Amino acid sequence: MKTLQLSIRTIAAVVCVGALSLALTGNAQNLLTDPGFELQISAPNPDPNGIPGWANFGGAQFLPSTLAHSGNNVLYTPDNGGGYNVPGTYQVFAANPGDTFTFSGWVYTPNALVSGDNDFAILQLTFFPGAPPNNYGGGTGTSFGVNVGDPASGPAVALPQGVWTYASITGTAPTGTASMGAYLLDINADANADFYFDDMSLTVNPVPEPATLSLAGLGLLGILASRMRRLINK
Repeated sequence: MKTLQLSIRTIAAVVCVGALSLALTGNAQNLLTDPGFELQISAPNPDPNGIPGWANFGGAQFLPSTLAHSGNNVLYTPDNGGGYNVPGTYQVFAANPGDTFTFSGWVYTPNALVSGDNDFAILQLTFFPGAPPNNYGGGTGTSFGVNVGDPASGPAVALPQGVWTYASITGTAPTGTASMGAYLLDINADANADFYFDDMSLTVNPVPEPATLSLAGLGLLGILASRMRRLINK
């Protein structure tokens, strides 16, 4: 009987610890609508009704291309003649303080970027205090980004001509966060900074619910109690 009771406690504890592990490792599901741009799902900009899809602006567009990283389409951001035009696209999601998001994907340019100039793409996470889809109603947000290309200053992922290059950025939502925007941006000082994006991914590692932490804590206590009884009964 003691062995059976111990086994039951151990199984329960393992289940609780498993729940904690799932809570801490987060949800590996890709949150983006049409992450590879194959379906060409667009949303208006701005998007007050929260329509799923990519909200393109500044000339950004879906483009069929034999150069795609996979499939047949890419998201294309044109140089627009240089002069620091900023075409791009984004999707908005609900977020909670402490949630950690990772935004990643592939970037390509068919042109040679001008050395030492501001020709670069950005993968950016911006956290807002406003609730989605009207996230801008809460004011400006806190941003995390990775530069891909050749900025005049600051760190960047190098982007050789004609080579698909992987980039990723991770950011944790600060206090007061209610929403998050995942942005693809094209900063171009010259008239050759065309960028393609493909196979994007957005995942979240959410803050564990208090009930989940309590359940896992009880499971750990169960393991400790069972081991102590075994030591005492020896």
